[in-house]
Amino acid sequence: MEVRTMREHRFFPPVLAALLVVFAMAARADPPTLRYCEIAIDFSLDGKRIAAPSAIVEFGQEAEVTIGDPDGHAWRFRILADAPTVDHRVTIIPVGIALDEIAKNNAYPKAAPQLKAVPGQRADIETIFGNGDGRRAHLVVVANPRSDADIEALRANGGNDGSN
Repeated sequence: MEVRTMREHRFFPPVLAALLVVFAMAARADPPTLRYCEIAIDFSLDGKRIAAPSAIVEFGQEAEVTIGDPDGHAWRFRILADAPTVDHRVTIIPVGIALDEIAKNNAYPKAAPQLKAVPGQRADIETIFGNGDGRRAHLVVVANPRSDADIEALRANGGNDGSN
């Protein structure tokens, strides 16, 4: 029969704990880096719904959506979203939207709100167009980060994510 001293028994728990830490660090996978954001906008003018565009925006790259006929009348949304960040313990996505009214191929800037969107939360923006225009605009903006897998699934479905 083998007899172990207390000194030998003290060796095993620290070694076992160190091995568990090494395995836990090796098994921990970092979440995938998000490169895209889906921006959905609901645009109303003087209480009448005009358009509800959405766009997949790569963080740091501007996306453009035009609703209507630029030769006659249209609205152009230029959307820029920066990577999510934490502000006062809340994850936010900095979003800028430049809204232009287009008439006979001439663009007239109407609004350029900058907001800190909380992912998945609705942000309401009310504004009155200046330069003697006076129309009241209402923008509802929702920003949702999207993974590469989400983008591939959207492309595979022809851009339709199945929601209505």
